[in-house]
Amino acid sequence: MSSGSKWPDDLTENTTEITTENKNTSRPEASQPDPQTAEQDFLTRHPDAVVFSAKKRQWGSQEDLACAQWIWGRIVSLYEQAASDDGEITRPKEPNWTAWANDVRTMRMLDGRSHRQICEMFGRVQRDPFWVKNIMSPSKLREKWDDLVIRLGRSPVQCCVNHISEPDTEIPPGFRG
Repeated sequence: MSSGSKWPDDLTENTTEITTENKNTSRPEASQPDPQTAEQDFLTRHPDAVVFSAKKRQWGSQEDLACAQWIWGRIVSLYEQAASDDGEITRPKEPNWTAWANDVRTMRMLDGRSHRQICEMFGRVQRDPFWVKNIMSPSKLREKWDDLVIRLGRSPVQCCVNHISEPDTEIPPGFRG
């Protein structure tokens, strides 16, 4: 500081200022969307939705829901079969139908798979001893689809070499019979 002055030589000195905030602003608070209106808007955009969550932006058509229910039925059958083997009856927890139908719809609309392809792949999963324990929902089916296509493929066509050519029973020259 220079002598006789109350101002600092360094004008970049930090200062603090005490202010009071006016808590009562003149602008109105933003109103929250009416849930009824949000649902109506959602259904307007997705008229074929039979199960939906506008908040989570998830939905499925009647066919998507039917496919999800078919998958669920196969899973319940597995549990029932296991229960008959060990004598204890346990039933898996009911799925979130909106999420399951949404996963089926996503496979259909984004991945280009038909309901038939989805069901056929799940059927193949159910026949495989490893994958049957690991694919228990449409979301897991979608996640592992590419691996499943490679590992399970279509039902392999088994051909016997004997159908291609008759077995040769002749002893080659130079060998004793």
